[in-house]
Amino acid sequence: MKVRTLRNLIAALSLAAFAPIAAAVFQAGMSVEQIEAEVKIQLAAGATLGQIAQRALAAGLNPGLVTAALINSSGNPSGSVTAMLNAGAPLQEVVNAALGAGASGDSVTRGALAAGVPLATVQVAILNSAITDLTSSPTGTASSTPTGSAGAGGGGGAAGTSTASPS
Repeated sequence: MKVRTLRNLIAALSLAAFAPIAAAVFQAGMSVEQIEAEVKIQLAAGATLGQIAQRALAAGLNPGLVTAALINSSGNPSGSVTAMLNAGAPLQEVVNAALGAGASGDSVTRGALAAGVPLATVQVAILNSAITDLTSSPTGTASSTPTGSAGAGGGGGAAGTSTASPS
């Protein structure tokens, strides 16, 4: 009888000890603040940045939001970049989000290199992020192809570019 009671007590304590991990659940559509709260819960429960990144991406969360949340919650930009890239997040999204969250170019580079990204590729991604900031283009590259209608209002692009290509 005592053995059964002891087993039940151990099982209950085990469930209580792992409750914070089970309660920390990422869900699609979460705000960056909600993601940060979940990251903090999981870090406090002993999860690694890599585990958290994998769980967040598996839940369908935006890689940029998750990157920013990892950096803001952990204070470890390099580790956050490494974790996101190892979890399969796109390099440019991670770089843009990390720089946007205040990470230095050096810490982003260290994190990407630790994830196995070649230096030249990281440098191009950082440069593209800087171009994005300068041109306000959502794709990270400047474009001279007009995207609106050249009709009403007399629009059109630069000389000789009055028709937009579907690309």
